[in-house]
Amino acid sequence: MRILRTALCVAVVWLPTAPARAAIELDPGQWQDTETGTENGQPTKAQVTTECMTPEDAKDPVKSLMAERAQAGQCKTFDVKPNGNTVTYTMQCGDEKQMSFDIAGTISFIDRKHYAGTLKSTVIFAGQKITSDKKIESKWLGPCKAEPGKK
Repeated sequence: MRILRTALCVAVVWLPTAPARAAIELDPGQWQDTETGTENGQPTKAQVTTECMTPEDAKDPVKSLMAERAQAGQCKTFDVKPNGNTVTYTMQCGDEKQMSFDIAGTISFIDRKHYAGTLKSTVIFAGQKITSDKKIESKWLGPCKAEPGKK
């Protein structure tokens, strides 16, 4: 779910900017996210996605993820609280007449190659309300795979 990815990215963006706090570092390379949980109280099929984090992204995750933060839209509430290797966050964004979402979540950074989190959200789109309660496990798989035709 794109909202979950955005929320995780937003939390990672804000985490390194917290005062008197060492930045969380993740290894560059291929990452796999597995999302499980429910939507409107019904179990959903696990969603597995992969994404490549470049060495440049790993050196400055704040810079590389600012684009994700911008996709969060105009938020009435945007609260991120780091505590050790864990980040909790809440967001209330959008307009119920068009599209809005409320998100509350927690991310725990286990090490440079693994993080996990939970997310509860309510999305209203075109008059439909969707609630979800999700868990995500993200793990480093190895170096990024070259795209066909590129070295």
